[in-house]
Amino acid sequence: MASKAKKQQVLYERHSPGLEFDRFVFFSDAVFAIAMTLLVVGIGIPHVASRNLEHALSEKNDEIISFFISFLVIGYYWLAHHRFIGLIGRVDTVFMVANLAFLAAIAFTPFPTALVGVYSGHEISVVLYCATLAAASLLLVLMLVRAYKAQLFREPMTPEYYRFSLLASSAPVGAFLLAIPIAFADTGLALPFLLILFPVEHLLDRYVKPRDQEILDS
Repeated sequence: MASKAKKQQVLYERHSPGLEFDRFVFFSDAVFAIAMTLLVVGIGIPHVASRNLEHALSEKNDEIISFFISFLVIGYYWLAHHRFIGLIGRVDTVFMVANLAFLAAIAFTPFPTALVGVYSGHEISVVLYCATLAAASLLLVLMLVRAYKAQLFREPMTPEYYRFSLLASSAPVGAFLLAIPIAFADTGLALPFLLILFPVEHLLDRYVKPRDQEILDS
């Protein structure tokens, strides 16, 4: 009897009298919003004489570029997370712990972003940035695996759609890991290389995505 109680899975339904699922979603969105806002904090205001302001602003180019790239990347993650959670009908403790780890990587992103903005020519800053986002991508993959195995989706996911979802979720992991050796070869190319995520996602969606489960996109 005790072993049965241990194995009982605690689920927090999307539509339930309690607020557990809503708290999970609101908390996730809040972390994304704060992380995206904190990105701009890494761009320090230059304190110089007015005649030197133009030159001082030109020295902020790397910080401004890293801000916009990171904003796009975190926005990409928010969209992916938003679409993913839209498919979920319930969550369990394991899924929520994986989501917390994913959000930790997102919340940490402003730190390597600031490093890249100030030390754009140093490989270690770019490598830390790419490693952070590779970890976030990998955790998103693990959340997908958990949702599929624990049957947390609102509608059953076909094996074909699951394989496509694994491929699409793993693409960012590959992109960020590929950017690491690029950083050692040329730090200036590593961050712009990450923008490849957007056309890759478009191509996967257009040519690889199964069309037999449209309900998952509604």
